[in-house]
Amino acid sequence: MEDLTSIIESILFVSAKPQSTADLARLLRSEEQEVLAALDALAKNKKDNGVVLLEAGGQWQLATNSKNSAAVRAFLNAELREKLTDATIETLAIVAYRQPISRTEIETIRGVNSQYSIRNLLIRGLIQKISNPLDNRQILYETSIEFLSHMGLSNNGELPDFESILQGLQLPTLSPEKSDGSDSVGKGSENEILENGPQ
Repeated sequence: MEDLTSIIESILFVSAKPQSTADLARLLRSEEQEVLAALDALAKNKKDNGVVLLEAGGQWQLATNSKNSAAVRAFLNAELREKLTDATIETLAIVAYRQPISRTEIETIRGVNSQYSIRNLLIRGLIQKISNPLDNRQILYETSIEFLSHMGLSNNGELPDFESILQGLQLPTLSPEKSDGSDSVGKGSENEILENGPQ
C-alpha cells in the first residue's frame, strides 16, 4: 500500500490535470478499490501539509492547503490579474457563484456577449464544460480544480462571500456595455449575483 500511495503521489505531482480513480487504476494495473484506498490514505497523510490532495467529481489533484489560502490567493490573484482582462475576471466570478450556469445566463447577467471571456477561461483551465442533466443538448459551465488551486480552496463551499471576492480580485467599477455588444465589463452584474447568490 505504501508503495502504491507513493507512486500515486508522484504521478499526481507531475500531472498537468486531475486524474480519475479509474485512470490511475488502469495506468498502475491495480484494482480501483486499491487505488481508492491509497488515495484516501494519501489525503489523510497530507491533510495538514502545505500541499493537500483534492477530490472533485471523482477527479484527484494535488493543490495548496486551504489554511494558506490568504497568502496563496494574494500571490495568485496578482498573477491572475496580469493574465486576465476585467471582463474575464467578472465572468469567472459569475461562474463561481452561479455554477453550473449556461452561456445564455452568463450573458443575461453581464448584459454583453461573453464568448471571448468563456473561451479564455476554458483555455486557462479555470472553468470546464459539463452537460445539462436535464437537457444533454445544452452545455453548462462550472469552475475547475485548477480554479480551486488558484484560489487556495479545497472545495467550492469555501468560497468567500461575493463582496470579499470582488475586493480580492479588484474588479473594476462596472460600466455600461459597449454599443457594439462586444465582450466588455458587463452592466449591473454585481447586483444580479448579490441578489441571487450562489446556486
